[in-house]
Amino acid sequence: NADEASFALTHYGPVAVEVTTVLEGIKQQVKEGTKVTYTKGCDLVDTNWPESEIISYPLTAEEKTEIQKAVDNVKESDVAVVVLGGGIRTCGENKSRTSLDLPGHQQQLLEAIVATGKPVVLVLINGRPLSINWADKFVPAILEAWYPGSQGGTAIAEALFGDYNPGGKLTVTFPKTVGQIPFNFPAKPASQVDGGQTPGMKGNQSRINGPLYPFGYGLSYTTFEYSNLQLSSPVITDKEPVTVTCKIKNTGTRSGDEVVQLYTRDVVSSVTTYEKNLRGFERVHLEPGETKEVSFQLLPRDFQLLNKDNHWVVEPGMFQIMIGASSEDIRLKKGLEIRAYGQASANEIIESDPRDFISASKNKSHIIHVVDGDYSTTWKGEKGEYISFELAENAKVDRINVAWKNAEAGARYEIQISSGGGQFLPVQRGEVTPNQEETIRFNKTGGSDLRILITNGSAEIAEIKLPELRKE
Repeated sequence: NADEASFALTHYGPVAVEVTTVLEGIKQQVKEGTKVTYTKGCDLVDTNWPESEIISYPLTAEEKTEIQKAVDNVKESDVAVVVLGGGIRTCGENKSRTSLDLPGHQQQLLEAIVATGKPVVLVLINGRPLSINWADKFVPAILEAWYPGSQGGTAIAEALFGDYNPGGKLTVTFPKTVGQIPFNFPAKPASQVDGGQTPGMKGNQSRINGPLYPFGYGLSYTTFEYSNLQLSSPVITDKEPVTVTCKIKNTGTRSGDEVVQLYTRDVVSSVTTYEKNLRGFERVHLEPGETKEVSFQLLPRDFQLLNKDNHWVVEPGMFQIMIGASSEDIRLKKGLEIRAYGQASANEIIESDPRDFISASKNKSHIIHVVDGDYSTTWKGEKGEYISFELAENAKVDRINVAWKNAEAGARYEIQISSGGGQFLPVQRGEVTPNQEETIRFNKTGGSDLRILITNGSAEIAEIKLPELRKE
């Protein structure tokens, strides 16, 4: 693709334009005396494509020769810029594919060039996400250019040579394999993850989970620090807005842009909701060492869900406000409580502040008692009521210590774990032992929240000990 221009000329845009290829852009960008050597290496697709996406055909003598030419040139060079991906032959209207891997023999070309030991930069020209797992692991620098237009070659060269600092973020998710499709953001909790977390011959994991690159992902030649997340009020009604602010600092040595992303999560809901929703983003330019404040306003409609009666409503309860550099790289979190109109004012301060990481269906002002170290104070729950604890990032929990106080005869509980979005699954059940402290054990489970649900009778909890409880 280095000397290809057809990707910039489509059926839906102008064709009478002068296109700067990546090769031309690099030649224009380098300093006088710098030698730029070009070798095609291989065609976009091979003669057996697309069948070669499911059957690995051996390289022909001619294909081996072309790849070897590229390898020989790289060995005589200081750095290799490898421009791969797709084009109008592989992506466009009526161009669905069997695989998301690099088409043709591009993967063999890339591996041969990396094997030389010379520094390699991979530039992708493509119209769809590609499952470049090998490149992600073994190529030190990857620039995603998509179909960059008639001046794409110039823009790519400026980014490669540092005259422009990229600040873009992905608006799609890159799956690791075509078998993960549909792989979307937003998604329901655990909808894109299979069971099993231990790889290897004696493990229980049977497939690779997670995206190659998540929604909102993107790197820069500089680095950014997030801090000081603030809400205009920790408690609002379902009729009021809330303002979210945070500070972003450029901690690197180059000026650059960061796209600050705001996400929300409904901690407990009557129906299963998305694990998180994008509710705002702001592109901020920062000089080295500079700090700026970013502000967002969330309106009541940003917290709505479609309930079982097909009505858009704001359900009172706890919401998680998250600021991140991508949908998975969340840097800051804070809890927000929404109450029914007339129940609380926007400026009311929660009487007992559990530092945003504990919530309950009832007796919310008493939730602080389970972590205050005082065994004489309690949170009380009746049948069907619960108290929930947010877990630390990537936490895996296998026990919780509970000090029970007073309880009805026959009172029972259930320990549940959630991966977000209001869907909790049971991991342990038992009968409450009044005035006793016990360690409740269960299989180690990863999740975002742990809940104690009273399933029968009523019971009081004086204290809990949960090392995985989120602290900040």
